Amino acid sequence: MNKMTYYFKKCDKPVTLLLHGFLGNKSQWTAMAKLLDSKFNILYVELPGHGQSHTIDHYTIADLASEISQFLTSNSIDKIHFVGHSMGGYVGAAFAKAYPQQLYSLTLVNSIMGPDSTARKVMRDRAIQLIDRFQDAYISMAINNLFTPEEHIIHKTIIDDMKNAAKNMTLETIMAALRAMRDRPSQIGQMNETVQYIYGSRDQIIEKSIIEAELSLMNLNGESIDAGHMLLLTHPEEAISKTHFID
Repeated sequence: MNKMTYYFKKCDKPVTLLLHGFLGNKSQWTAMAKLLDSKFNILYVELPGHGQSHTIDHYTIADLASEISQFLTSNSIDKIHFVGHSMGGYVGAAFAKAYPQQLYSLTLVNSIMGPDSTARKVMRDRAIQLIDRFQDAYISMAINNLFTPEEHIIHKTIIDDMKNAAKNMTLETIMAALRAMRDRPSQIGQMNETVQYIYGSRDQIIEKSIIEAELSLMNLNGESIDAGHMLLLTHPEEAISKTHFID
């Protein structure tokens, strides 16, 4: 049984895979997908326990990358553009490293190819320890941190909808995702020509300094937007305009 759920209708256009982040689902791509579907065949994927996917209590980021590779092969899809937001970008980075022959380009939206920092791992461990007692409070806090103060005012309905959807997720889903993100290895390697970064200059989850250090290490230039961690929801048009591999 697949760990993830796939939404795809075959046609002759090149395939762009969209994979959301932690506590998200495929509907978060709606605005960006509308700007892409005239040129691309959109393949939506939902992470384990997110959206319509079944709850899985253990997996690795590499497991998810492998499953996507197998899905592409079984559906006769030779190559894809992979666009991953946050945790979805971690899966994209693992896919790019392990299956470069199936990849045209990788776009990381509010995401990185490197591993969790020590401080981030400590935060994930703390969340795992506390979430069984404070699940609703954790979800509310985690989602609040994804947006800037201005975005909280402008996008209140979007934020409320995201919280309500996330509250339907199981404890096992949230803990499995936290462990998978915590334990992922670095995927930084010789793939510079296929990778691009689009990030929020006021992102509190993956800070600008972390992304720019990784860009420097990889000798790349990223595209910054004055925003928080949820560019796919708050700045879809601007994000698409900066996505050079999908022109």
